[in-house]
Amino acid sequence: MFVSLATAVLCGRVVAAFDEDDFEQLQRVGHCVQCDLTGADFSEFDLRGMDLRSADLVGADLSNANLVGIDLRGAYLMGADLSGADLTGADFFMADLSECKLNSAVLHDADFSRANLTKAELNKSTLTEAHFYAANLTGATFESSDLNGAYFFQADLTEADFSNASLKNSNFEGAIFCRTLMPSGTDDTRC
Repeated sequence: MFVSLATAVLCGRVVAAFDEDDFEQLQRVGHCVQCDLTGADFSEFDLRGMDLRSADLVGADLSNANLVGIDLRGAYLMGADLSGADLTGADFFMADLSECKLNSAVLHDADFSRANLTKAELNKSTLTEAHFYAANLTGATFESSDLNGAYFFQADLTEADFSNASLKNSNFEGAIFCRTLMPSGTDDTRC
């Protein structure tokens, strides 16, 4: 069961050092471009389809939330927790997700083009047909994830971990492999 923004306000659930005006705008109109929601607790919220382009969500808790079709282009999600969230069709173009937790998340057809996912955790996640065009995946972990049909064209996979990941029909053309742990072993072809 997902929590609506109105319910959260009534229960006083969203707590952190974010801008209250920005939160009220998000609640009122369903978008908040470049807003400050640093450290906000949106776990189990229903934020599907919302526009949070370039929003500051550093350290925010979005675990187990419904974020289907959310627009997070250029957003700052460093250290945020999106574990267990449904992010089907989410747009993370040029977003910063470094050290973000996306374990057990549904990220089917999500767009991570040119995003920074340095040391992000994407273990046991569904990333079918996800797009990682020119993304920085240095040190990211994808252990036991489903990446069938994913697109990694020109992505930096230095020290990324794809142990036990399913990579059927994935495209790695032009990707950087350096100390990259693949299901078949370590790949150093572009060090």
